[in-house]
Amino acid sequence: MDGSLVGTDGECKAGMDIAYDGTWGYHPLILTLAETGEVLRLVNRSGNRPSHEGAAEQVDQAIWLCIRGQFELIVLRGDTDFSQTEHLDRWDAHANVRFVFGYDAMLNMIQIAKNLPESAWKLLQRPARYTVKTKRRQRPDRVKDRIVRERKFDVPRLQSEEVAEFDYRPTACKKTYRMVVIRKHISKKKGERVLWPETRYFFYITNDRE
Repeated sequence: MDGSLVGTDGECKAGMDIAYDGTWGYHPLILTLAETGEVLRLVNRSGNRPSHEGAAEQVDQAIWLCIRGQFELIVLRGDTDFSQTEHLDRWDAHANVRFVFGYDAMLNMIQIAKNLPESAWKLLQRPARYTVKTKRRQRPDRVKDRIVRERKFDVPRLQSEEVAEFDYRPTACKKTYRMVVIRKHISKKKGERVLWPETRYFFYITNDRE
């Protein structure tokens, strides 16, 4: 599920407004079937509406539609805007519904992650995006990198990623869920000068224990 900003040049159409990034137009909510991209639910909204507005009602309709279609497993996915904790218990009550939502990296969440013992963290090994089936091509010169260094912009580089998890019960929930956290170690350069390294945390809440 996601919101999508759709700009328009029209000035007289009803329902348009200015989005957070200055886009003049609409901000429809779209729920799609991950495997095919087929649209399950679509709600048009004015450009100034938040991504998650009205999402829970549409999720309920999409779940009903998939159950009617005899899906054996339904997985709800969305970014941090859609981790609407007041609805998680209801969705978890469905035996065949799982969810994975991004979760805001609030100060209390970051503190929990920092307090985890080092033994809780494991190196995150991501699968390759694709496999070269013919011959590996020679990479062209990275023009962008050269220009960025010459003009001394900040250049972040991901050095490594680690993953851990802990049980967490959001305030609006009566149940405890699995919180997965990714710790990213990032180096920074300005021109040829190395800046202080940075650590960022990304959180995901899920009822999938496997």
